[in-house]
Amino acid sequence: MKKFILSVLMLLSLLTTSIAQEGFKITGQLGGTLGGNLFLIAKVEQGTVKLGETVMTNGNFEFKGSVSGLTVAYIKTAENKTIATLMLENRDFTLRTGEYGIVVEGGEAQKVLNEFNAINKKISREKFRMKQEARAAYAQQNQMKMQSLQQQFQKMMEEVQVKQEKLMKIHKDSPVAAFMVASTMFHMDFELLTESFNSLGENAKKSSFGKDIQIRLKQLSKVVVGAIAPNFKATTQNNDTLSLYEIKAKVKLVDFWASWCQPCRQEMSHLRKIYQKYHKKGLEIIGFSLDKKKQDWVKAIQDDKMDWKNISDLKGPASDIANLYCVKSIPHVLLLDENNRILYKNLRGKKLEKKIKEILVRKGRGE
Repeated sequence: MKKFILSVLMLLSLLTTSIAQEGFKITGQLGGTLGGNLFLIAKVEQGTVKLGETVMTNGNFEFKGSVSGLTVAYIKTAENKTIATLMLENRDFTLRTGEYGIVVEGGEAQKVLNEFNAINKKISREKFRMKQEARAAYAQQNQMKMQSLQQQFQKMMEEVQVKQEKLMKIHKDSPVAAFMVASTMFHMDFELLTESFNSLGENAKKSSFGKDIQIRLKQLSKVVVGAIAPNFKATTQNNDTLSLYEIKAKVKLVDFWASWCQPCRQEMSHLRKIYQKYHKKGLEIIGFSLDKKKQDWVKAIQDDKMDWKNISDLKGPASDIANLYCVKSIPHVLLLDENNRILYKNLRGKKLEKKIKEILVRKGRGE
């Protein structure tokens, strides 16, 4: 009988544990008089979804729900300000106020994320402190102090990089490591992202974040130097349709720009000189604008005397073509040969002109 009772108690214990694991519970105890609506937002393959909504009263709040697996979730205010990032799992989480902000507890993945976040918070604090000191030093014209602050910042960033690399090695198999890489992958080129991905463990690579990195790598591989540039078509300022491949030239310069981009506009006078000098020798320029308003785009073409081919889909930075070419900042310049093979990327000024001249000379059309 005792064995039977013991077995029943063990079964009830297992059932209770099982029930507890069916969903998550997030409890906030931030104290003070904080209040207002809060939203639990998650990033999934389909985009962002709202997992919950609650009201914070005197710093206290609670979310309940369930997720199918490890999910990155954000607690946001009604003003869309993120107050916490969670590696959400079906378990209990608590949020409290710590010395340097909100502390999140719950789960092994969250512990790993907290380690990375501790480094990022330190960077933010040091940046703020040095910025304040730099302003004071600038006001006093204290060049030695400003130089010292610059050296301090450089040293701090080197130390931070060492710590981050150490954490990545320790937790290379954690999905959090893949998440950290995925969080910054849109600022990496193909080579750096490949190196970062290869440093991850197999479990991290297989995670949803690892899969996101692989998707990005596939996109980047299509526009690396040596690849055949993907074809695209868009509308000219005269409402004609023009595609990249139908343009015939010994050298094609594809320039992603916008009327509101000052560095882009400043480069136009140099592009104009290059075009006038090398167009008859085999150069063609294709300007792709990331403008949304046609009148702004057309006015810029006229003001800067862009006599070359100009096209746009007028979708701004959300352009499908800009996304196809993994454009993360403008101006973004590519040099292609007559077969649309990418030869160089993001050259400017004299370096750009030098390469154009070299290519045309090799083809017997340069000076």
